[in-house]
Amino acid sequence: MKNRLKITLGILLANLLAGCTGNFEDYNTDHYAPATADPTMVLPTMIDAMMYVQQNDSQMIDQMVGSLGGYFTCSNRWGGQNFDTFNPSADWNQTPYNTMFVDIYGNLFEVEETSQGSGHWMAIANLIRAAVMIRVADIYGPIPYSQVSAGQMYVPYDSNETVYKNIVTHLQDAATTLYEYTQQYPSSKPMGTSDPIYTGDYALWARLANSLTMRVAIRTNDRESFEQAYSNKAGLIETNAQNAMMSAGIQGNPYQLASVSWGDLRVNASIVDYMSGYNDPRMAAYFTKSTFSGYTDQYVGMRAGEADFAKSDVSAYSLPNLTSGSPLPVFVAAETQFLLAEAALKGWIDGGETKAREYYEAGIRLSMEQNGVTDSSIVTDYLNNSTLAPNGHENDPRGTKYNYARKTNVKISWDAETSQERHLEQIITQKWIANYPMGLEAWAEYRRTGYPELTPVIDNLSGGTVDSNRGMRRLSYPLSEKDYNATNYQTAVSTMLGGIDTPAVDLFWANKN
Repeated sequence: MKNRLKITLGILLANLLAGCTGNFEDYNTDHYAPATADPTMVLPTMIDAMMYVQQNDSQMIDQMVGSLGGYFTCSNRWGGQNFDTFNPSADWNQTPYNTMFVDIYGNLFEVEETSQGSGHWMAIANLIRAAVMIRVADIYGPIPYSQVSAGQMYVPYDSNETVYKNIVTHLQDAATTLYEYTQQYPSSKPMGTSDPIYTGDYALWARLANSLTMRVAIRTNDRESFEQAYSNKAGLIETNAQNAMMSAGIQGNPYQLASVSWGDLRVNASIVDYMSGYNDPRMAAYFTKSTFSGYTDQYVGMRAGEADFAKSDVSAYSLPNLTSGSPLPVFVAAETQFLLAEAALKGWIDGGETKAREYYEAGIRLSMEQNGVTDSSIVTDYLNNSTLAPNGHENDPRGTKYNYARKTNVKISWDAETSQERHLEQIITQKWIANYPMGLEAWAEYRRTGYPELTPVIDNLSGGTVDSNRGMRRLSYPLSEKDYNATNYQTAVSTMLGGIDTPAVDLFWANKN
């Protein structure tokens, strides 16, 4: 891990803000800049929090916490306190919360002041705020949201349900405002090249707002919000040309940096076992081959949660196949189709199982296209395969074997005779494969559905708090909240989390099995 100073300063800043809530904007304002902030200068910092490109923030949040989703394994032990052994340090535990709150709110208040709280600038800022706070709420549960304002950061928490409702309101309001702006000013792109996702195209941002709404609605079992987004005139992310992809910019892809340059990241055994069992043609786009002697013709993933090892001992496991310039996905068209498949399966939209199958297969086709699999016969053969199933992790070069407890044998092809629950497992499994490498989203869906089955950690260092098979269910709240927002923190824990603030507490939308 490099530039640890930035992380330390970020935590220090959060603590300073905790003690001086009235001066929150002062800590996030360039006093040599004009009194009225230029939104194109502050919005990029907000956008980065949607999927961090900054190397330390990416490693501490999307990679380390995101490793709980089964895509990656951290191949460094950093003194022995890690998320994948369920014993992260207090500082690491609070980093996602503090970093995203600081990156969003000081800048949001600047836009609010500049725009007088309305118009397209406020709409895009609220959309970004909502997208980032989905991540925070998914990680921690109830958080302050509706009462947060300039100078008022340490306020009462909203219930997890209320947070998502407010997020949906911001997303839907933004979709409408931005779509209407594009109808009135079709050639205008106010953010321009300062926007690292859509280069200022508000029509695409409006589609993203609707697609994110559907993601939240499925997670929270909110049919009304799903239908609202589904019918919104701004549309959805439906083609790969519309994918929300974060430019790696001059900093470079942080996953490539962490894996190749630092040696801190390897591909997780679970995703490799599934895709190897399926003989999935996307593997070449996702992973590099192992460099273990005798395994150089194979993709070999590393099991998570090993308490002690030398980096040199695990350096031969497969890496993510990325270049410095590879963009990072925030939302892809394949996910839209899998969300629609689940909605059809639930009966939320017309078509039932027949439409669910169509959406399911469309999601796979879009993911194949996105990852360079262009031979239609290969894709058709994959969709029709009714025999292949995920591999067990039984051929590890270092002996860290695992035979999946449920002996998961979920197939690819859609069988009309299969139960609704097995169809759900198919949808989530293929969505999980398609959403690589969005680890936080994978972790949320794993907690929500129990799918896919992941290899349990090798060493559970939680002291009995966390179940090895179910894994961490959330992160505990930051020390800064306990110290500086104590009354509201204690109220949230006692009334919204059943009285305990531990990583074993399920959020309201989680599968309890």
